[in-house]
Amino acid sequence: MNTLEQLLNTIYADIRKRNTGRGLQAIPCSDEFFGTIAKSYSLVPFAIPKLIKILVDSHKIFSFKLADADRKQRTARIDGFVVTEGPIIKSLLDFLNDELVRAYSQEFSAKYSVERIIKEILPKLDAYNNTHLGRTTNIVISLMGFQSTLERNIMQYGQKWQEKQMREEIEKSDPISSFIDSKGAMTASVKDEESYDDSHRRATDTQKYEELKKYMSKNSIGKTINVYGVEFYTRVCFREYQFLLVQKLIEDGHIHKREDLNDVKTLLRKTRSNSDQDTNLQKYAHDINDLEKLINSTLKKAEAQ
Repeated sequence: MNTLEQLLNTIYADIRKRNTGRGLQAIPCSDEFFGTIAKSYSLVPFAIPKLIKILVDSHKIFSFKLADADRKQRTARIDGFVVTEGPIIKSLLDFLNDELVRAYSQEFSAKYSVERIIKEILPKLDAYNNTHLGRTTNIVISLMGFQSTLERNIMQYGQKWQEKQMREEIEKSDPISSFIDSKGAMTASVKDEESYDDSHRRATDTQKYEELKKYMSKNSIGKTINVYGVEFYTRVCFREYQFLLVQKLIEDGHIHKREDLNDVKTLLRKTRSNSDQDTNLQKYAHDINDLEKLINSTLKKAEAQ
């Protein structure tokens, strides 16, 4: 891998891929995941936590404690990782809530609600350290907290914020050479870096698109925008030529912040520049012009206030 950004995005994609699976294996854990990526990308083992910290500080992933260190068992603390995407966290929580009920029932031969189980287990969680019940409880509690964090601070978990913050974190970081094991054969895992990175990004974007479509079918537009952010939601609308829908969202006040309007304006200009490759866009020239006029007038009103 030629750049630190490519390496970070690849690790992020590995975590996200795991998160979209089912079962406890959907949560990558430091005790096994670090070894996996160290081997796959020829990383220096002790430097991996620094890479994870960059992803956390960039709000690309959440990190949380699964199990405390145990001197008697000679085990280190174990952390879990999940991407900062509401639908993925919700999907994981739906499964793990059921798993927590099952684990508790197996342990105590009693079937209680998730809320009651957490209330009973939390004060004595140390006694279940690194057990299936203890780890599952930690995961469920953490995922609930992450849902709340996303709802309260959605703007800090949008793609634009993440990309800006990651650039700042990379500037402060050691060079990529400090993370690579020079004795390893990193090139064996990826032959064409630019091609790999681009295809990986497209695959991730497509998967998010499909998840958004499913989410839209079950939730309101306002809630969908809050979960996915204005920038990604608008990209999906433009992909399907729904310029009139975006216009209505602005008129109805769903999209009203100056930063969001500027993002929509930038995306609209990029979309228009592709009209030579996408001839269908020419059919929507009038809608595109009307939307741009509305954005400009809304921005002027915001500046005047």
